[in-house]
Amino acid sequence: MSKCPQTVSLHGRPSLVTRESLGSAADPLPGLENFLDSLPDIYAGHDFRRLALRWAECAQVNNRKVGLAFGAHVIKVGVQAHLIDLMERGALDFLATHGAGAIHDIELALAGRTSEDVSAALDEGQFGMTSETVDVWKRALSRSQKESLGLGHALGLEIVEGDFPHRDLSLLGRGVELERPLSILVAMGTDTIHVHPEMDGAALGESSLRDFRLLCDFVSTLQNGLWVNLGSAVILPEAFLKGVALAANAGVELAGMTTAVLDMIRHYRPTQNVVNRPPGDGLYLIGQHELLVPLLHQAIRHHLAQGNSNHA
Repeated sequence: MSKCPQTVSLHGRPSLVTRESLGSAADPLPGLENFLDSLPDIYAGHDFRRLALRWAECAQVNNRKVGLAFGAHVIKVGVQAHLIDLMERGALDFLATHGAGAIHDIELALAGRTSEDVSAALDEGQFGMTSETVDVWKRALSRSQKESLGLGHALGLEIVEGDFPHRDLSLLGRGVELERPLSILVAMGTDTIHVHPEMDGAALGESSLRDFRLLCDFVSTLQNGLWVNLGSAVILPEAFLKGVALAANAGVELAGMTTAVLDMIRHYRPTQNVVNRPPGDGLYLIGQHELLVPLLHQAIRHHLAQGNSNHA
């Protein structure tokens, strides 16, 4: 099927997530230190405090980087403000996501809404047929080819320079503004935009491969740093392990690295490829993103305010 499908407008399409439902990044609450001290020093209580302290430590010590790989659900449950706040405070150096994560980020920036009702849209023949989303990707891919850019940078520039009324919600846009490297790793056939025949597959593949190499370059800087896999079960854990493999092949020492997985359930690939197989220490915290990320943000902000640079 090569003909262009009939599209619908993002602004009129039913969406499950709107700007009004998203979370916000609060300053550390009074008494937070007492709450942190009250947590059991066992299992998740121990690991939560350890991760928050290590994250703050990396933000306060030169050459200790923090990278975050996030899945699409992270955007849909409204915790982007907490992550943007950490970026703005110098506590987040690198962002990676896949095509679905980028799509939700773009739609929120453009219309303040995202996330289709898949079953209903599928029944009506409208799933994945949002015209504005496709147009943004087409422009970004054209830019990536003309300027030899990675996909993340190209999409981020589209948000920063285009007519995106809700750009303050965009991790990609804010990442470009703060000059943070962005990596978007596309798995062909998994994203709604791929069904549109005018999508430039060569540009998509080339720009995403640039971003994969960018991710590998960043992983090689993570000695004594931190890598957090937030809600990606397959694509980003696989990419991260390839970055670790390439670093080992080049003789790069990563023994002091900390890795962490935050997700709603335990998955095989994050467990093996992020926590167990890489050198250094690995943590796995299980919980809803919309609860765990704000709690972690509060704890990190607390440690940053205290200037706490003790080793976690």
